[in-house]
Amino acid sequence: MEHTRARWIAGCSLGVVLLAAAAGCARPPGQAGAGDGQDTGAAASSAPASPSATPSPVTSPVASPAASPSRAPSSPAPRGGVPGPDRAFLLQAVDRIEDPVLTVTASGRIGTYPGGADTGEREQFALAPLSPGATVYLLKTARLRVGGEPVCAAVASGVLQAVACDAAAGAQKVTLVARGADGSGAATFGVVVGGYQVEVSADGKVSLVKAGSAAAKTRFRFVPAGTVGQWP
Repeated sequence: MEHTRARWIAGCSLGVVLLAAAAGCARPPGQAGAGDGQDTGAAASSAPASPSATPSPVTSPVASPAASPSRAPSSPAPRGGVPGPDRAFLLQAVDRIEDPVLTVTASGRIGTYPGGADTGEREQFALAPLSPGATVYLLKTARLRVGGEPVCAAVASGVLQAVACDAAAGAQKVTLVARGADGSGAATFGVVVGGYQVEVSADGKVSLVKAGSAAAKTRFRFVPAGTVGQWP
């Protein structure tokens, strides 16, 4: 054993010359250190890096549907309209005391009477188009007859009168101008007879103003009063 040890010391003295064997000089043969096991190499293998966590997919917020552009509420269409030729009605001035309606007076003129009163046939009128689908009319009495015939509104001597109907007479031609709706939603109209606007004053008096010379001040609404009868 001593001989073997001497040979080991001699071999180690070679130092630099036998540098490759220096690792073997760590300890003599037969004196392995306690706890030595199988050689695992100078450096332990690095543990593989843990896989990076998979990022959760980013969920884009669902875009809410574009709000529909708000629409200005449209005004409802006025109730009613121009009565047909077989419909009787009262022609009532809007926004006047006692709700006056046009009526044929005993003297043959056209004036007004409180709408709440009942004067019978003298307040009931009908519109007769000058031709089918026309918007020019005769304003006839619906039930009142003189000599068995209705009479028509006309401009005569600067006033509104009830005279014998004549479809060719310009003074009897009636046109209507839509004037929107009243407070209850009923359609209203300006009434032009023979080129003159029919006006009703606050106290119920009827007058005429040349159409186009001034803004109309009176609106009328049609109040249904049944059927006309056998004539147009």
